[in-house]
Amino acid sequence: MKVKDLTLHRTPAHKIVPQHSKYDIIGLIGQGQFGRVFCGIDRATGQLVALKELSHQRSPTHKFLQELGSLLTLRHPNIVACQALEHTATGRYLVMDYCEGGTLRSLLEQDSALNLAEGLRLTIGILAGLDYTHQRGIIHCDIKPENILLNLGNAGWLPRLSDFGIAQRVREAKSDSRGVPSPDASMGSPAYMAPERFYGLYSPASDVYAVGILLFELLIGQRPFTGYPGKLMWAHMNQRLELPVTIPQALQAIVKQSLEKLPARRFTTAAEMAKALRQAMEDPRVKEFKDRRLPLDNVPESVIIKPLPGANRAVLPAPLTCLASSETFVYGALAAEVRIWPANRQPLIKVSLPAPVTQLQPQSQGCLIHTPQQLYWLGADEWQPRSLLNVGMPDQENLGDNAGASSAYKAAIDPDSRWLAVAMGGQLRFYSLAALRSAKSDEPPQLPVRMLALGEETLPEIMFLDRRHLLAVWQDLKKNQTLFRVYTRRGTQLGLLSLPVVCKENSYGRPWTLTDEPYTLFGIEQTPKPTVLRIRLHPLQVTRIPLETVPVCWAAVQGGCVIANAQGEILFLDLQGRRVGTLKGTKTPLAIAGWGANGLAIATHLNGQGYYLYCLEVEGARLG
Repeated sequence: MKVKDLTLHRTPAHKIVPQHSKYDIIGLIGQGQFGRVFCGIDRATGQLVALKELSHQRSPTHKFLQELGSLLTLRHPNIVACQALEHTATGRYLVMDYCEGGTLRSLLEQDSALNLAEGLRLTIGILAGLDYTHQRGIIHCDIKPENILLNLGNAGWLPRLSDFGIAQRVREAKSDSRGVPSPDASMGSPAYMAPERFYGLYSPASDVYAVGILLFELLIGQRPFTGYPGKLMWAHMNQRLELPVTIPQALQAIVKQSLEKLPARRFTTAAEMAKALRQAMEDPRVKEFKDRRLPLDNVPESVIIKPLPGANRAVLPAPLTCLASSETFVYGALAAEVRIWPANRQPLIKVSLPAPVTQLQPQSQGCLIHTPQQLYWLGADEWQPRSLLNVGMPDQENLGDNAGASSAYKAAIDPDSRWLAVAMGGQLRFYSLAALRSAKSDEPPQLPVRMLALGEETLPEIMFLDRRHLLAVWQDLKKNQTLFRVYTRRGTQLGLLSLPVVCKENSYGRPWTLTDEPYTLFGIEQTPKPTVLRIRLHPLQVTRIPLETVPVCWAAVQGGCVIANAQGEILFLDLQGRRVGTLKGTKTPLAIAGWGANGLAIATHLNGQGYYLYCLEVEGARLG
């Protein structure tokens, strides 16, 4: 993953990190055992980093140097690398790789976020990182979901070990000969500690045991032993391990061996356990379960959202070429005609255009209408389209070296309907929407307020994140990569983000949907297994939500998004990507849009019966 500065509103650095620091702080992203963790930006390179604050009170100097010494020697894809040490007069910080997927704990707390195959691959990745550290004489001593960070890779989540604050060198491993609990036993996480750890004994087998607890938790949804530290110590040393019969025998054998009470009976190395997991993945019973959601015995509760009485059904002469909505209106395009259904069910409004409509972008004050050659503005109380800009043939005077470029374009307006952005001819142009709307037909064409070169051969999708910031998105199918660039309205590029994903286009050609949560997008990942991607840009955070069926259309609604499959089942997700409920709609939906707090507009095609638009309100659909 390639990351550069995507800052929109930075937290003043002097409030957290002194002004002479080379890093700016975006925000707090976590709380570690020894201090806070921030998302920051290297001022020189624009790279996103994690800044781990290590306070003198919580982390003595020898512990600080211990973690630093461990991290500086470790370079492995499954280990979070330490890039630098930031030591100022007021604090100490480890500058670490930034992991946009958060922790494995946050992934486990999502609703069925992993299937069995993904969970086993994650475990194998953790073991690969551990085997690397063990070969270099380092025992992690604190393996738990909170210390496993996630990066988005080409094959899904890439796990990375972090927090080596209590790591031990093999030569430092010791045992308390008195057979009583050691003071060192207080360092670590009792829920994941091997029996010998309570007596101060450290070895690679202790880390293997912790991975066994983690694997048990992945498969079953809870840890094998619970309770207060004293009870946990007794359970780790004495309580018999019980596994549900639903777990395939090949996996049961691995969990049992990794959680043997005596270290000598466990897997000899982390690599040996990883090899056993890879072999188990070829077991017919495990293969049968590979697409089952974790935990394996989990049966998610289904919340049914019901439509309220009074749904409207409009008969359409042909399929809608566009469907979009604002708080008060539903807009649909039929070739060169725009139809508007007011939310209060007043009579249908019809507006004719001189050319086919290719896209509709409603706002509270009106709607931006795209045609192949022209942009129009339709005011919310005017109902007479006003020509804004000729985008069919870029004018030679303003294009300069780009004269003769393609006439294709992309356009977006800001939330206050004050500014229009147009990507065309290799340039990004900003116009005053008020000036375009007030211009007379006999006046010369309005010139852009400012222009800048895009620097890419293809045109991006563009959308305003807020009044001052515009997002441009390029998708590269060959490289399986999406580029995100943020620009200010003044044309300043703030930075670049590259993620190894590509999203499907929705019914009308847009792969990404901007939600009403600031700087947050939803998309449907273009993979054999349908997955929703939620990307929050500030600070960067990526969430993946697996779907059980293939979506055919989706849209942002107030407080989240809705996704419909070919059978007409509509899934509601909130802004965090959690499943809120489902609605049984009409079959073969072509497009969907939300209006108001709990309204839905659904365009359908019923074979042999024609095309329809359903406008309805649903109970419990307020997601925010």
